[in-house]
Amino acid sequence: MQRIDRRQFLAGTLGAAGVLVLGACKATEDTTAPSSGGSQQEQPTDRIVLRLGGGDQGFPSPFAYTRGGGYIQMSYIYDTLLWKDSTGKLVPWLASNFTQSADGLTYTFQLRENVRWHDGQPLTPDDVVFSFAYHRDQKLPATIIAQPVPDIAEVRVTGPRTVEFRLSKPVATFLQFGGAGAIPIVPKHIWSTVANAATATDPKLLVGTGPYRLESYTRGEGSYLYTANDEYFLGRPFVRRIENRPGGEGPAAGLTALTAGELDAAGVSGVRPEVLAAARADSSLEVLAEEPGVSQVALNFNLAKGGALADVRFRQACCRAIDRADLVKRLFGGQGTPGNPGWIPPDNPFHAKVEQYPFDVEAANKMLDDAGYPRSAGGGTRQTPTGQPLRFTLLSSNPVPPVAEVLVNSLKAIGVEVVPQGVDTPTFNERMSKLDVELSLIGSGGMNSDLAPDYLRLVYNSKTRLAQHAQGYVNPEVDDLTQRQLATLDEGERKKIVARAQELIARDVPILPLFYPDSYTVFRKATFDQWYVTPGGVAGVVPTANNKQAFVTGTKTGTKVRATKG
Repeated sequence: MQRIDRRQFLAGTLGAAGVLVLGACKATEDTTAPSSGGSQQEQPTDRIVLRLGGGDQGFPSPFAYTRGGGYIQMSYIYDTLLWKDSTGKLVPWLASNFTQSADGLTYTFQLRENVRWHDGQPLTPDDVVFSFAYHRDQKLPATIIAQPVPDIAEVRVTGPRTVEFRLSKPVATFLQFGGAGAIPIVPKHIWSTVANAATATDPKLLVGTGPYRLESYTRGEGSYLYTANDEYFLGRPFVRRIENRPGGEGPAAGLTALTAGELDAAGVSGVRPEVLAAARADSSLEVLAEEPGVSQVALNFNLAKGGALADVRFRQACCRAIDRADLVKRLFGGQGTPGNPGWIPPDNPFHAKVEQYPFDVEAANKMLDDAGYPRSAGGGTRQTPTGQPLRFTLLSSNPVPPVAEVLVNSLKAIGVEVVPQGVDTPTFNERMSKLDVELSLIGSGGMNSDLAPDYLRLVYNSKTRLAQHAQGYVNPEVDDLTQRQLATLDEGERKKIVARAQELIARDVPILPLFYPDSYTVFRKATFDQWYVTPGGVAGVVPTANNKQAFVTGTKTGTKVRATKG
């Protein structure tokens, strides 16, 4: 075995490219001592309270939260074996070190000593084994983004503080998404008696090892209140209280609350330059830009409905009728990037050049004429070969976003009638999961993340059921390619596989990404100045500046907690 020092451990773990090392390796023990203090030169400071924007992200258990925002709420209570800091590299968290076999099939994790659950019971290797098996055996909704990869053949206890994972085949994302850096560890003594975790919402179940306890949660309103776990194994968390307060409607609602003094930080996405102008001019605030392409809004075609929606010629014509560059200019004043039909945004290293369907209404109309969707000489709505009008409902969450009106007019120009319909978020998620939809607008995070190449599998593979999956889309070659990339550890070969998948996806366009709006975090510097956007996303997928590593330590890197008073 090759010994890896701490610096190599942080730098060598999985990023977007694949698994570390060519031979067997060992990551050294994390020797950072649990502490509530810093160096002798550092002066203790007061612990702080953070007031953040709210919004209902579901009950914050590992089995009931809603999508990426809910994962972050859950992560305050529960820990994973590894975690990310501002470097984008993995740092020891519940695990102090790990080893990996040369063939990429076996990982052994050494757990930290003296880690306890919120109820005082000790964390054991049995809890880790139970957590992965329990996640696997539960029937969880598609809104639970972190679920174990199916290629974990066995998890077993191999010593007083060691757990071994054996994979049936290499998994390029195992150290992050679907594995050690994303799956929350839960207490066996709490959840072993719960048959249906997805419907269990008793606050007494929320016993984690995490840095915070949930004090209150208001369903629907989206208020969450967390208080620090002062017995945390890394030391007393620097942020002693996190208040997630409900926000108003619209992409700039959090910014309005921030400038009014009601919040300490706010996420802002999909706004025009003038919306941020006041914040940029305010010396007490700082505007932190996120990586380009971290989120998107896409037009989904439900192929399962059949008819024109299942006709690739119809979908390609719709793509040519929508001016995606104009959407970015009109809606965001240029603060964004036009969507890529191949899904992966241009700034990601796995992005491949694919068909872009340049804006051309004349060409789109000709495509529909040739495909047998006639239109009367005076215009109006086209018909199918069986005489049915090309009329579709466009589902979105309330409030219906401005892009819906633009799409209505764009598709009207080629004889396709679209009727927007806004519903509340729970109804939207339910209808999407049941395929009770024709066209839909759905936002996704984590586009330009470490997970980007595997995102293709989660969205386009016919055997997955992510909330934003390509509805009714079945392409055996895409299924094969998206599975193969996950088991390919060589970065160059993996890029070739992912490039071919993008070509096919762009050709079939079951989903048309419309735009990647620029995103920002605006914060009050005097309250907390250690904000950062986690490179590649928290857990390798969630784009956010709300990383518990900074809240716990009061710093941007590592696991050492800043000195605090009292």
